[in-house]
Amino acid sequence: MGSGGRGRWVVSPVALAVVPVGIGLVGNLATGTVEVKAWWWTPATWVLTGVLVMVATASQIVQSRAVPQSREAAMRSAAAGLRRMVREQWEHETVLRGVRQPVPLRVRWSSTDREVAEKRQVVLDEPETTWQDRPLEGDVTQVVEKFCELPHRQLVVLGEAGAGKSVLAMLLTLGLIERSVEDDPVPVLLSITSWNPQDESVRRFAARRMAEDYPMPAGLSEGRCVAELLMSEGRILLVLDGLDELPAESQERALRRLDEFAATGRPLVVTCRAREYQRAVDASRSIISRAAVVEIMPVDVEQAIAFLSHPEPFRHRWEPVFTHLRHDSEGPLARVLSTPLMVSLARTAYRPSNTDPIALTRLDSQDAIAATLLDTFVTSVHDPDRPTPPEGRPVRRYSPAAAQRWLGCLALHLQLVGRTELVWWQLSPDLFTFNAEVIRTRTVLAVAVGVGAGVSAAAGPVSGGAAALTVSAAALAAAAGLLRPLWPHAYPAYTPTSYSLARERRRRVLALRAGFGVAPGLLTGVILGNPLIGAAGALVTGLLASVMPTLPSRTRPRGTTPRATLNANHHATAIAAAQHGITGALVFTASVAVLAPASTLWIPAVTAAAVYGWVAACGAGLWTWIDYKITHLRLATKGRLPWRLWTFLEDQHQRQTLRQSGTAWQFRHALLQHHLAATPYTQHLYACARQGDAGALGRIADRLVEEDRLDEAITMLGAWADHDTSGTAASASLKLADLLVKHDRVEELRTRADAGDGHAVAILAYLLERQGRIEEAITVLRPHTDRGSAPQLARLLARHDGAQEAIDLLNAHPDQDDNWTLMMAELLAQQGRTEELRVRADQGDRAAGDQLAKLLAEQGRVEELQARATAGDPDAAFRLALQSCVEDAITLLRPHADQGDWAAGDRLARLLAEQGRVEELRARATAGDPHAAHSLARLLARQGRLEDAVTLLLHHAVPAVQSVEAYAVLPLLSHLLTRLGREEEAITVLRAHAHLGNTVAVSLLADRDLTPERAEG
Repeated sequence: MGSGGRGRWVVSPVALAVVPVGIGLVGNLATGTVEVKAWWWTPATWVLTGVLVMVATASQIVQSRAVPQSREAAMRSAAAGLRRMVREQWEHETVLRGVRQPVPLRVRWSSTDREVAEKRQVVLDEPETTWQDRPLEGDVTQVVEKFCELPHRQLVVLGEAGAGKSVLAMLLTLGLIERSVEDDPVPVLLSITSWNPQDESVRRFAARRMAEDYPMPAGLSEGRCVAELLMSEGRILLVLDGLDELPAESQERALRRLDEFAATGRPLVVTCRAREYQRAVDASRSIISRAAVVEIMPVDVEQAIAFLSHPEPFRHRWEPVFTHLRHDSEGPLARVLSTPLMVSLARTAYRPSNTDPIALTRLDSQDAIAATLLDTFVTSVHDPDRPTPPEGRPVRRYSPAAAQRWLGCLALHLQLVGRTELVWWQLSPDLFTFNAEVIRTRTVLAVAVGVGAGVSAAAGPVSGGAAALTVSAAALAAAAGLLRPLWPHAYPAYTPTSYSLARERRRRVLALRAGFGVAPGLLTGVILGNPLIGAAGALVTGLLASVMPTLPSRTRPRGTTPRATLNANHHATAIAAAQHGITGALVFTASVAVLAPASTLWIPAVTAAAVYGWVAACGAGLWTWIDYKITHLRLATKGRLPWRLWTFLEDQHQRQTLRQSGTAWQFRHALLQHHLAATPYTQHLYACARQGDAGALGRIADRLVEEDRLDEAITMLGAWADHDTSGTAASASLKLADLLVKHDRVEELRTRADAGDGHAVAILAYLLERQGRIEEAITVLRPHTDRGSAPQLARLLARHDGAQEAIDLLNAHPDQDDNWTLMMAELLAQQGRTEELRVRADQGDRAAGDQLAKLLAEQGRVEELQARATAGDPDAAFRLALQSCVEDAITLLRPHADQGDWAAGDRLARLLAEQGRVEELRARATAGDPHAAHSLARLLARQGRLEDAVTLLLHHAVPAVQSVEAYAVLPLLSHLLTRLGREEEAITVLRAHAHLGNTVAVSLLADRDLTPERAEG
């Protein structure tokens, strides 16, 4: 697309300042006006001149982008180019999908009977008529005409899975383009799956997606991107496909956003599954007020027969199926073929001569027919005798089994990340592994060690160590996203994760620029073995990086293909590496020329170029590609993905298993994606379980039970519990005991208890107690008191008038675990044995201290309570607060909390929250107090500010073993992320902790069905 005309030249202030200086330096060298006899003057002047020229050039390129002479002409040109690209993209898709060949399936649609639309009078400005009296109806060939008759040009298309919503939206988009004139809004079909309506308005989302999917001019004089200007000026007709593919929690917010957008009078088309749209309307209590709502009707038997009868020479192969359909028009086969998707897949699947559609008539369930149809489709499109596509490109040969395995891996990836759009930089590193972070870290360290060893051989161990540190530090900084603000327009685009004022952002970026200039320079000096040169070069480069603009690169894909996004990433990386590598080389050449004139100049130049180029490249997008490639190569070595992944993806697009949505791939339909992901998902769970993922083991058992394979689940868990060495044996034992109880397999539970399974013992005793069989429960527990059952037995004895026996039992089996400590303190408190509690509390037993403080408060011994609180007992201070001495308690708790006392921090945070002292809570949370963060997050969650609560907690969710943060924030963070529909993010956070052996995270992974009370308590 053109920029809309030639522009006027705008001189950069930086160029205006540095060019005269450069001219003066060169003029002095030429004329000798100022004579300097120092030997270093000439080389230093030339290097400085080169640096000034680079700064001026970069500044001028950034500043003096062409400003259109005619804004209106530029916008018309942009709209015309966009119209052309949209048309080419979707015409290509219609050919690949065979939508119009040989004849389209004439699917009908009509006004919905659901209560999700406004009255006809509101939508069509026709008084005294109803949708029932005069429905809006037609078929796919009439949708453009009927849409253009709508006064507000707003339409919602509903339908079941596979009903043809996406195809109808595609045909509507193409039809509107074909009949449009120059000033008509450009219809743009976008998949809605990447939209987060919590953070983005409809207009911002559409502008972002158009800028990502279609190459456009960078912007106009206002500094806004062309896509945003096209949206704001009403030059776009949005066709948004797949509202139902958003998380359920987001659909309500999305519907309100869409209604707000439609209220501005902009044309709009939205597709959604019928039941999901009904639920969103009911939950949000809102609709798109001026939109007509139509629902796609099922394909009847005669429509399916008419479509499958083409091509005519092969109709005879389908005749037995047609007879079956007419004979059993309500049977399972007719129900499966009631959607355009399945009818279309059936024609493609049974086109090869080695297939026979009569096999469909022998199946007696919808699930079996659908699965057979999908499997046959994948096999048939990989038929080696498949004809060459119309473009004449050679067909690659993939075996059906290999293609299905690779497609299954990609489908599993989309299932794990909760998306339907496949983009290369989001390839999940967690596929078939529980140790993705370890693999990534080991790879980076291996490369760093290799580089360090090479440099060590040439320049010594110190230089080698600095080189290894440079490689690893740059990769880790890039992985953490620390460098992305320096290249916000690289690909994929940088999105800030938190709000901050523009002035604060500029200050932060300026500090980051200076740090980017200084840190690599110091490392370069260490590698060169000359810290003085490194310090000088770092100082100069830091100053230059602070003022030198980033050279613009082609950050948007050149073309509307997924491969174009990869090229855009490589281009941004190369530009950043070249700019900062050359700058670093020039600065260090000058530094060496001045400070070490006898040294060779090319070595520091090459070293600085390599260091600065590597760091800049990592920040500008190279790490994104490396991360993707690590995952791709790992999966390719295991046969899960092909080595030539891009070739395979483009081939699958030609074979119609994938479709293109802008610059992303999608499976032809979500049904195909889910079907292909089923088998690899089970394999993925087994792989993760073998690596120690307890949650994966539980999900395997749940899937087996859901499939009525209970015996297989019990056998699998038993083998895992008895023989596994990956660290999941305890979880398997617990899950197995739970299953046996739920399914009344008590004798098997007793057998495992007799064999010494601790979880079976505990659960069996609990079950017997609930049934009132106390003596039997005690008998089950007694033989296992030396293996952790003492606290449970003591609690059982205490409940049934055996408190002294319980205390004696605990004393006989001392200090087994935290349960022992808690049980002992509770029993002593019940017996009123204050002195024993005091002795244990003074020895550091926190459970005893808590019970002692509670007893003292109940007995009204406030002075003793005050004395213990003053002496530093946080439990006493807390109980003192409950005696209406809240301020004193807060004062006493604060210094202990500041010193890292876990209990004091928890008590203090609770008191501050109860007193509504939000600012002090916020200050403590900002300073790193996880208890304050937990209490403040609970307050925010109760106010409905879930995103703010999650942002706060994420800062305290740094992976660590048994950390205070884990106990304080992980349960609440996991619950809130789940409520926001960010299930995969919750699992990722928990896995990072679980991998380090954190029992809180392991427990949460094993039981993902947290209740709000447990999570927020």
